Amino acid sequence: MALLVAGAVVFALGTAFVLASDATLPSSSSTGASGDLAQAGHWLQFLAAVCLLGAVCTAGWEVILRSEWVAGAEIAAAALGTLLLMTGLAAFAASNGSSAAAPVTGAVGIGVWALLVLSRAARASLAEQGPGHGAVEGAGGAVPAGGGRGRQADLWLAAAIGLFALAIGYGFTSAAGSTGAGIAAGLLQAIGAGTLAGSVAVARTRGMLSSRPVPGVLAGLVLLAVSFLAYAIVAGLAFGTLAALGAGLTVVTAVELAAVAALGLAAWTRVRELYPVSRTPAPSR
Repeated sequence: MALLVAGAVVFALGTAFVLASDATLPSSSSTGASGDLAQAGHWLQFLAAVCLLGAVCTAGWEVILRSEWVAGAEIAAAALGTLLLMTGLAAFAASNGSSAAAPVTGAVGIGVWALLVLSRAARASLAEQGPGHGAVEGAGGAVPAGGGRGRQADLWLAAAIGLFALAIGYGFTSAAGSTGAGIAAGLLQAIGAGTLAGSVAVARTRGMLSSRPVPGVLAGLVLLAVSFLAYAIVAGLAFGTLAALGAGLTVVTAVELAAVAALGLAAWTRVRELYPVSRTPAPSR
């Protein structure tokens, strides 16, 4: 969780650089500075993905030490998806956003996450068919058997669908120069983030998620969906001037920055839950 917090901070810093790049885009005299700011922001976002990969690998090492092989296999698949996403971000930063293969590589990584979540949905469905099936163990904990309050298969399936939509939309950004592809990319990513937010919200109403970071996660996912929707709108509009385009991109990036900040704050709240700071003074000896 600490590595996730570090990754969120670095990604937010990178997004702030991209925001500054979009804000300086209208000035023709600062076109070079705008490009430099954007490239710096993309490299920082790549470093954030490195922190995410470190978090996944650390969790995998811990479950391997405990000989939890099913959870270890799941985390290995998650690490593969994270590695692909990190590679895509590295290619995007190295090419200063001109590489068409970079978004496709990242989309494959998100697709691996979606397949992993889909497998969890299938296993949860089997566990919920009857009490004889028992619980399914995995990286996310036990999936209760039977129905009622513990039903999770539909939520895992919704999350998988959301990740698949997010992956397809992210892949479409490789052809963002086309108006139709840009609109499709924004809409699909908005649907994906919205579906993820919906599955988390339903899980909360069913009493499966009750920790303090959940509202922050919901806020971050909703803001991400809004930023993707704004991206689709900007991609579909015909801007007559560079200043108008820069203003539109600035709004999109500002909402994305707010989303990352909300998710990072949720991760930090989780760290404080796991490691509370005691305010009670130690007894004297």
